[in-house]
Amino acid sequence: MEKALTLAGLASANIRRKPFRTAALLALIALSAAVLFGSLILVSSLKCGIKGIQSRIGADLMIVPDGYEAKMEGVLLSGQPSYFYMSKGIEDLVRNVEGVQLVTSQFYLTSLSESCCDFPIQIIGFDSNTDFIVKNWARKKVSASDSSTGEVLLAGSNITTEKNKVTFFAKAHEISARLEKSGTGMDNVIYADLPTLQKMFSDAKEKGFGFISDGDTASKTSVIFVRIASGYKADGVTLRIKNALAASDFASEKIQVIQSESFLSTFVNKLSSFLIFIYANCILVFVIAVLTLAVVFSMSINERLREFSILRVLGTDHSGLRKIIFTEAAILGSLGAVIGIFVASLVIIPFNVIISEKIALPFAMASPVNIAIFAGIVFALSLCSCLVASVFSAVRISNFEIYGGAK
Repeated sequence: MEKALTLAGLASANIRRKPFRTAALLALIALSAAVLFGSLILVSSLKCGIKGIQSRIGADLMIVPDGYEAKMEGVLLSGQPSYFYMSKGIEDLVRNVEGVQLVTSQFYLTSLSESCCDFPIQIIGFDSNTDFIVKNWARKKVSASDSSTGEVLLAGSNITTEKNKVTFFAKAHEISARLEKSGTGMDNVIYADLPTLQKMFSDAKEKGFGFISDGDTASKTSVIFVRIASGYKADGVTLRIKNALAASDFASEKIQVIQSESFLSTFVNKLSSFLIFIYANCILVFVIAVLTLAVVFSMSINERLREFSILRVLGTDHSGLRKIIFTEAAILGSLGAVIGIFVASLVIIPFNVIISEKIALPFAMASPVNIAIFAGIVFALSLCSCLVASVFSAVRISNFEIYGGAK
């Protein structure tokens, strides 16, 4: 029994009849869909990363040795291993400054590349007694009494472990807890309380590995985090800290007080320029795709005048011819969008950690719900772009009569 001839069937048959042209159009649509889908995920993930670092810092001021702001930024944003030191006595000095509510410090160990990871690791020592930053992001409450060795180690979400242990200098250490993912460099960090860090120094010395700081965690630190009391402003507290330092025994030490709000604002401004480039790139790709599709659809009309004339003789009106063109565009747009979304998903989702390392920016993968929404948006835009590109051809075919000439 022969199948009934339908407009959708005619459109599908025409797509199959020109395999090379169809493949080229599908590739173009898929490319534009993949670029848009990937860009939406990238932008969303970068914005999530910014929110992550805003909440993860948890301090209003950061004090580092003078000239090390860039390295501090590298540690926070991309987890780039670094080390710098100043006198730990500055911490006690800052604690007594008016307007300071909480103070804690961290000690940065020189970069390592050990068995736990495929990339260099930053090990950071923190004071478990004064900490108000790190332990708040642990997935469970931790203390030295929870471990048989009395150690407290917190691993970033990107750190891989074997049986919940990591090995440094031939000594295994048990991970006390994982940190929630932030999309920042802190996901590539292992935090150890100061007594545990001191043990690591001792193990390193036994293996003949030396450190610039010589393990002097008692008198040196890398960064001091400050939370300002309610009612005080960052500028005023910063000035008091500098004045207190100038009048103390640590006056010879040069420090830099970084205001978290200013630091993040500067970073967001830099990131905005990057996001504008991504948006412009998406618009350019889609404009090129729509124009190219319009030209191809228009050229195909010239090849199919005889076909359309036969359909008119068989009783198909101009509305039916337009429906054939729009159906072809809808089929191509739908298939191309699905292919593009699928390919982009295969590239971005499984390799999001590698992508975050390469771009060296805070990157927290968008949630599955957002990804599904982005897929729907890209599908709709791809479909609409194909329909828009076919409008000229549909209007043009309405101006042809059976003999192939214009009205």
